[in-house]
Amino acid sequence: MRRLQAPQNFRNHIGGIPSIGTVKGGEANNGSSLNEVFILSRTEVAKQMSSSKSRPPSAPLILDSEDHSLPPTFIKDTFKNFIGHLGYVPPRQLSEPRKTYQALCSEFRAYDDGGSWFKKMCIEASTMAELSYPDHPMEVQYQIAKFTWFLIYVDDLGEKFPSALERFQQRVLAKEFPTGKFLQDFQEHLTDMYKFWDVVPANCINLAAMDFINGCLLEGMPVVRDMKMSPNVQSWPYFLRMKTGCASAYTFMLFPKNAFPDISAYIQVVEDITLFTNLTNDVLSFYKEYVAGETSNYVSNRAIATQKSLAQALKDTVDDALAAHDRVTSALESTDAYKPWKRFVNGYLANHFGVKRYRLGDLGF
Repeated sequence: MRRLQAPQNFRNHIGGIPSIGTVKGGEANNGSSLNEVFILSRTEVAKQMSSSKSRPPSAPLILDSEDHSLPPTFIKDTFKNFIGHLGYVPPRQLSEPRKTYQALCSEFRAYDDGGSWFKKMCIEASTMAELSYPDHPMEVQYQIAKFTWFLIYVDDLGEKFPSALERFQQRVLAKEFPTGKFLQDFQEHLTDMYKFWDVVPANCINLAAMDFINGCLLEGMPVVRDMKMSPNVQSWPYFLRMKTGCASAYTFMLFPKNAFPDISAYIQVVEDITLFTNLTNDVLSFYKEYVAGETSNYVSNRAIATQKSLAQALKDTVDDALAAHDRVTSALESTDAYKPWKRFVNGYLANHFGVKRYRLGDLGF
């Protein structure tokens, strides 16, 4: 779930750290509504998908293997094939007010300094929960929305003030209070996972949250950020991606204990759901990162580690995501987990295609 930019003011929440400043990547409009976050109509996406299903996702590349410049048409066609294979159907526009959105704004109002980042952050956390988990009870959706809200905050905190996070896990294990109100609230939120998920799944969600902190810290270390990547470390890009994505938490969140008391109904596909979730985000985030000149994303790192072109690395990422999707779909097809899985896939895609910061409108989506 990288990278949702967030807070401007930490002074009252993490022990006197000064103001962060403006949200990187631009501000949302102060008057923006939930519906304005979404930019696709069902007709628009249907037009983009109309010719994609007949094309195999593994169509031969026409770019030179050493060419690292990608024409927009190549990226657009890649995305069309991707969503065509997944059978994406855009949901109807979200109505306003959303219950989880209003609840987030109320619960976290102490963090609202009047900047547009706060509303934008609550919108993204709310839409992730309600689009990806549409059949969950509202209280479970709200727990997921809060989790996403906290992760957005942690992500920005780790980028700008990593020292605030470094001792969090040590303090938890030492039975000490984390530093500052925000991290204390985050710890309490993680404890609440056991209300909605059985012990082992809740443990896994919390472990993913801890690993997310580690990923933020690793990614921000100058010695890691500036190191030259060896061509002999093919596992490194996904190792870092697993930590910074927190995808396994969202995987286990698919299966709350009220609906799935038997872990054997889904545990065998957890890793593939996590793989799909991570790689789908990497695919659909790629365009905005590419046009911004970012070279530290998963696809770029994969290209270096595998000694392939950027185009081939993007294609391989798409193929791996689709293969994981197909394995999960086949495994769950005759089970009660099939419907929430398929609705998660569609909602997770909708979250990407609807949020303006992914810039998929530039490609005609």
